Amino acid sequence: MRRKALAALVLPPLLAGCDMVVLSPSGHIAERQRDLLVSSTLLMLLIVVPVMGLTAYFAWRYSEKRRGRYEPDWHHSTSLELVIWAAPLMIIICIGAITWTGTHLLDPFRPLDQIGDRRAVPADIPPLDVEVVALDWKWLFIYPQYGVASVNDAAAPVDRPVRFHLTSQSVMNAFYVPALAGMIYAMPGMTSQLNAVINVAGT
Repeated sequence: MRRKALAALVLPPLLAGCDMVVLSPSGHIAERQRDLLVSSTLLMLLIVVPVMGLTAYFAWRYSEKRRGRYEPDWHHSTSLELVIWAAPLMIIICIGAITWTGTHLLDPFRPLDQIGDRRAVPADIPPLDVEVVALDWKWLFIYPQYGVASVNDAAAPVDRPVRFHLTSQSVMNAFYVPALAGMIYAMPGMTSQLNAVINVAGT
């Protein structure tokens, strides 16, 4: 009882710093990335959970106290081999297919074809171009369409495609706004790109 009470007191402060933004994003691209992550995890759990359960079962079933059936001459089972190899193989094929399609659909250089589920990009709204420069200990955001810039603070209208052009002044930096889209690196002497959209107003 003491352990449960101690866990109830200790766990909330430890988890207080956790932010579930990766699993509850604010943009369409980030939502599709979350769906890819969740579906891959669930597919892997189809193998992981039974293996963990069977490990505990075999440890219990063949423990010294239970004295499980001793079969020193048993060496092969075709049906067991089929299950052991076919199930993980099917999971790997599924994860591979999902990842391959997701990787191409979520290519950061690919212009957006949707701003939400079944919501096409409006033809009359051009993407918002943002030049992103990684400086020492800060980020510079330049909006060439509006002739303004900001440091460490980016803004974008809701439901308007945003096209980030990223580079770095000196060293490689990771540009990561999990509510908006995935991580992409800004490197000196090179330009990278990230297409995204924000669907919910926020900070």
